[in-house]
Amino acid sequence: MYCNYRNCGDFLPPNRNGNRRYCNDECYMAEKLERSKDNYAINKKCLNEIKHVENILRATQKKYGNNIIDANILRVEKMNWSIITGNTIINGDNCRVVGCYGYISYLNNTIKIIKL
Repeated sequence: MYCNYRNCGDFLPPNRNGNRRYCNDECYMAEKLERSKDNYAINKKCLNEIKHVENILRATQKKYGNNIIDANILRVEKMNWSIITGNTIINGDNCRVVGCYGYISYLNNTIKIIKL
């Protein structure tokens, strides 16, 4: 069996505990740090995408207010429609929430942006 630390790969001595995955505590701590860095990078990427979509909604809402607008305005801005942080019902309509803003999609390719 070999050490699971990505930069080590040494053979584990046969006298070690059979459940042990690392050759020593230093390798364990180093791998734990590497996993934390990887998780932080993934979370940071997700949060940056949410901020980007929220900034698009903020700028569009500031420009057009609470009026119903053409959805192509947001498509031009390359908005990622799959990013949402929640759903809520506003005046009987399903509102997708991204940060402090929400938008309601209508069937005729129009949307309404609401500041929550």
